[in-house]
Amino acid sequence: MQLIDYLASQLRSSANYNSAVQIAPAAILWTDVECQWQSAMPSIKQHLPELVELGEYKPEERTGPAIWIKCAIAGVLEECELPKSKTPIIYLPGVSRKDLRAIEQCPDELRPLAELQYRGCWWSYNSAGRDWSIGSFLTNPRVGLELDVAKDKKTQDAILKILPDLLETPYESLKGKKLEAQDFIDIVMDDAERDILGWLNNSEDKQALWKDSKWPIFKQTCLDNFGFDPEKGDVESVLVSLCESQGKWQTVWQRFEDTAHNLPLLVEKLKTVQPEGLAINASHYLAENIRDENELATKLKGFVTQDVTFIKQQLSELFKRESERKSWLWYGLGLSPWLTILEQLALVIEHSDIEFTGPSVEIMANTYKERFWQADAAAINAMAVAKDINQQQVVADILAVIYTPWLEQVTLNFQNLVREEGYPGKPGQTGEVNESTAQYNVGSQVVFFVDGLRFDTAKTLQQKLDKLSVSTSLKTNWCALPSLTATAKAAVTPVAELLSGAQENDNFTPMLIASGSEFSSYHLKKSLSDKGWQYLEGLDTGEPTGNAWVQTGDLDNMGHKQQMKMPLNIEAVLEDVVARIEGLLTAGWKNIRIVTDHGWLWVPNKLAEASISKNIVKKRLARCAILKDNVDTDELKVPWHWNNNVSVAMAPGIAGYIAGDYYNHGGLSLQECLTPVINIHNKG
Repeated sequence: MQLIDYLASQLRSSANYNSAVQIAPAAILWTDVECQWQSAMPSIKQHLPELVELGEYKPEERTGPAIWIKCAIAGVLEECELPKSKTPIIYLPGVSRKDLRAIEQCPDELRPLAELQYRGCWWSYNSAGRDWSIGSFLTNPRVGLELDVAKDKKTQDAILKILPDLLETPYESLKGKKLEAQDFIDIVMDDAERDILGWLNNSEDKQALWKDSKWPIFKQTCLDNFGFDPEKGDVESVLVSLCESQGKWQTVWQRFEDTAHNLPLLVEKLKTVQPEGLAINASHYLAENIRDENELATKLKGFVTQDVTFIKQQLSELFKRESERKSWLWYGLGLSPWLTILEQLALVIEHSDIEFTGPSVEIMANTYKERFWQADAAAINAMAVAKDINQQQVVADILAVIYTPWLEQVTLNFQNLVREEGYPGKPGQTGEVNESTAQYNVGSQVVFFVDGLRFDTAKTLQQKLDKLSVSTSLKTNWCALPSLTATAKAAVTPVAELLSGAQENDNFTPMLIASGSEFSSYHLKKSLSDKGWQYLEGLDTGEPTGNAWVQTGDLDNMGHKQQMKMPLNIEAVLEDVVARIEGLLTAGWKNIRIVTDHGWLWVPNKLAEASISKNIVKKRLARCAILKDNVDTDELKVPWHWNNNVSVAMAPGIAGYIAGDYYNHGGLSLQECLTPVINIHNKG
């Protein structure tokens, strides 16, 4: 990675927030009272398309006065369109944080930006709000790059002079040695590969930047070693040499493979470079990748009208032929979206092409945990990587043929076993759903509730958590029935023993035994407090002793809102959960236990409709129905977790008594009922 990658990552991460309790910051404010970073702004802006700079009105350089910047981040300027997926970054040269603090004393030229200190966030060195100096960024061992840089004036001056080139230098070439002035000067003069790629990316900017000092040396190096004159402007032939990568151009290509993500203009130019001759390395030509992607898209779109046997065979054969492109540079740059989709579809086939049932509910559950959860994960991932509506519809149509029938059959198999054996999670049996209070009575433990954390998404979450300095273990539980939030969340709280269920109810919400009041968030907080538990709201970390309850990451609410597009947003929710957990660990908590209420079904072609007689039903929901008392029915029925005298009908297979949703829960399937429990121990 280049230094600019670390800089971009730090800047963007300063906008991280907890979506459960916060709104996204309007902008990231980057103050630089000494203007240390300003010389590198042209290069930094190439890598950060969301960055605008305070200064004279130069819209072509994304620079302008304060009122212009306000309009730019509001997205109302045609002359400066910032990417909507990124938080805008406002670079403020010659401005300190103190200048914006008091709006009434703020200079007139800054006043339009002053209110952003309340709606935005700062990129600052520490909690005191110091600017990030270049020296701090390079050397700080905790939040910087931890490089060993000499502190003498000559070295510090050299860094400022060569900053644009320094930011394009690989981190690996700098770490592990004492860096002095001459080392930084050598960076400018002794890296022909970097300079050629930078020139190809934006020749005019580089020539203007190097001017009389470095330009003659660069020109002579190109003539002597690489056979071209940069002043003649024959960029097309140089691009061909880069792709052919013969002789000394091989090292230029190798550097390009490492840094292409920071050379967007060069990547764009390579789209038009066509291979010449027969002995070519196709992986070096973006045009070849684009051609393969277009052909793959056409084939996938044509599968929609075919039968399941044909589609499975063709998908498997296609992936065998196309999988070589996974090693190409373009795949890593995200320029092979159809190949990424194909890979996930092939995984769905791999994990769903074998009949999945079992001699018992528990054995079926264990088999699911060992292997078959991957079919669900691949289906979700296939939709998650489909970034536009055309891709999403193609993915949904193919999954409807290769995934939905498998999901239906697996669920019917599971339901038949439950009909024969009973539900393993019902009260009084092994596999009791309640997380007993005794399990929670350990020192320094947070019970962390995530609404709608399905087993396959928990696997993804565990992978993310393993990157922290923690040990994790993933186990499972059977959720309370029906698999609805009102019923199942209450069952995993530490106050479950205080609850029961009324015979007459229409929303599956338990009540407090002592008062008969319907259980609510107010009662949860009060009951936890009575038991000596902390209830940590927002980003509060509390006192890392005893026990605490936290809830962050509402996958369920997102699923109900997003429906078919729900998979596209799972990653962001899990990142919020990881960030919240990291904050708790930093605050001193040693043990965190992640629990959830239920899983869910995601069906790419919507839940089909199941019929149930109105004469036997008190109330219908999507995946279950409350039955009238003492009715005789062939419907698969289970007792309500909170009152065995209340019978609940389970919709057959993956159908719904109320149809039309892509996402829902409340029924009886492994995906809805087999819930994860992740135990986290802080190694620190």
